[in-house]
Amino acid sequence: MSDEDKKQERATHALIFELEYVAAKKRHIEFSAIQRAAKTKGVEVTKVSFARSGMSPLSRAAITSVLKQAGKKADAIEKAVTAVDKEVAAYCANDAELDLGLEKLIKAVQAKNIPVLAFTALPEKVAHVLMAKLGLDKMGVELVIPDEVKESFPRADSWLKMLKKCDKEDATLVAVVSSQIACKGSLTAGAACIAVPDEYTDFQDYSGAKMVLESLSDVKAKDILDLTLRL
Repeated sequence: MSDEDKKQERATHALIFELEYVAAKKRHIEFSAIQRAAKTKGVEVTKVSFARSGMSPLSRAAITSVLKQAGKKADAIEKAVTAVDKEVAAYCANDAELDLGLEKLIKAVQAKNIPVLAFTALPEKVAHVLMAKLGLDKMGVELVIPDEVKESFPRADSWLKMLKKCDKEDATLVAVVSSQIACKGSLTAGAACIAVPDEYTDFQDYSGAKMVLESLSDVKAKDILDLTLRL
């Protein structure tokens, strides 16, 4: 097949979403796990202090941030990091459930023969377990594992690298995200953004997003696609 044929076969549109935060609502598990880990260091983490910490998807960075915010040294935290990672992995394997509004949106997009992708900051093995638990692998959702996850993720450079990796940098993209960082990054990458913040990110700035929803179930999937896909 020629390069021109391959180019013609590339998807012109795509839907991409945050696996652990939009599909599985993982942030509340992170909060409770980090709250318990910080308590062993004499730090009481509240929802407010957690939200102000930056909420890095990397447990080591997240724990370090909440401790420094409380004026504590972030040393000897290996046990705490391991405990948080273990709890997150257990949630992904046993308790996570697919957001019903997202499931309807995925099916509506796939009915138009448009590819659907999920990106993640989770370790690859845990991400695949979560995909299976949610049934996304059987639904034909493509998992995008970034080559690098930084403390603040996903910023614009993360988006651009992920889109290049999955050959979607030229596609008309709809991104469903849960945080300001993810929203701003997706907008810089040229996506139409749907923001679905949770209780820890609902105070953040989502300027530029096409919609800011409490739940994807609040709006019909067709209305979301009519606003964003530009078919």
